[in-house]
Order: sequence, then structure tokens, then C-alpha cells
Amino acid sequence: MKIYDVKWTSQNAGPSPDNNKRTEVFLFGCSKAANGNPCRECFNPMMWKVPNDVKEYSTNDVIETITKFAPNKYITFVGGEPLDQAEDLAKVCHGLKEKGFHIIVFTHYTLDKLLNSKFIFVDNLLKNIDILIDGEYVKDKHIYNDNAGDGFHDAIGSSNQFIWDYNYTNVNHCNYVQGLPASDLAGIYVSPNFELKYITKEECDFVNVNLTYVNKISA
Repeated sequence: MKIYDVKWTSQNAGPSPDNNKRTEVFLFGCSKAANGNPCRECFNPMMWKVPNDVKEYSTNDVIETITKFAPNKYITFVGGEPLDQAEDLAKVCHGLKEKGFHIIVFTHYTLDKLLNSKFIFVDNLLKNIDILIDGEYVKDKHIYNDNAGDGFHDAIGSSNQFIWDYNYTNVNHCNYVQGLPASDLAGIYVSPNFELKYITKEECDFVNVNLTYVNKISA
């Protein structure tokens, strides 16, 4: 796995019941940006290209190191584009899930695109995470506020991005996943038993995506 950096205690990586503290892992590489089509004013351009001499870590080493040094059981993977390392990320998330971690993954890919593509290892990955935050960062829909302190506005870049509740799907063995766009939300909260709570601005309907066809892209 190609890792740019790790923040062992970040309060800008999503919600947790531990005062929104999470370990934040930044992964190298964004093929979209490296091929000349970055999100406008991307937060992390230094991670787009993978250096030729970058050190690669085995998935077992990553799992063991995170387990040893993470101050709590809440972790977020960002980039770059984490799904550009989907095979290794799926293995790491599986190993961390077995050790009781709550896992958030950010991606510029939309869930629909992931499920309708042949994106390798996506099924294994999604079965071992709690929250997927998808969609490109759109500058004109910017909502990020570094000092918000709420685990939502200090983590989500723009209001078009969706927050998908994979914890509910995986715990309850559902054939669907539900989510809401950030534009409908005033915030989100994760309970000590890993349940995701949406704080909506007003009454709204969840978006439900059927997952019965995901097996065609299993690893």
C-alpha cells in the first residue's frame, strides 16, 4: 500500500463518539487528476502522482501498525483517491474490521459508478466499511469549514457528496444501502455501537440503492 501520511488524531475526518477524533490515512494516487482532470481546487494535489521511489507497505504491516498506534477504533481513508488502491484497501479494511474498527472511506467515484463498473475488489471493500462518502469535490458547492468541530462540515468538501450508511447494510445483511446528500444534512453522528445518525435540515426521503447486482464485480 502506498501511503502519503497518517494523522493519528484528526478531528477533520468525520464523526466519532470520541469527540470526533479519528485516525486519518492519506493514500497516494489519483488517476483522475494525474490524467489531467482533477477536481477544481482539490485539497490534496500533492497526492495525485505516486513517486517512483515511494515505499510500499504490505497490507499486514498496515493493519498491525494501525492497530498498535491508533488511539481509538475510528479510522478514515482519504487521498488522493483511495479506490485507486482498491485491492489493498479492501484487505486492510477487512483486517481492521476484524479488530473492531469503524471505517469511513472517501472517494470521488459515485456509488452508482462503482456498482455499475468492473471496479476490482469493490464488493469486498464495501462489505468491510461503515460509511462511504462519494462524489467529486465541487468548488461551487463548497461547504467545508476547517473549524466547524462537528465531524461533518469539517470533513465533507461539498454539498453534492453523498453519505452512505454501509454499517446498517452490512450489520443487517441488506440488499440495499441508503444515504443522503450533504445538501440535505445539518450534520451526522456516529454512536458508540457504530450506528450512523443523520441530522437533516428538514424532513426528506432517503435514497436507496439496490445491491443485488454487486456480485458481478466481486473480486
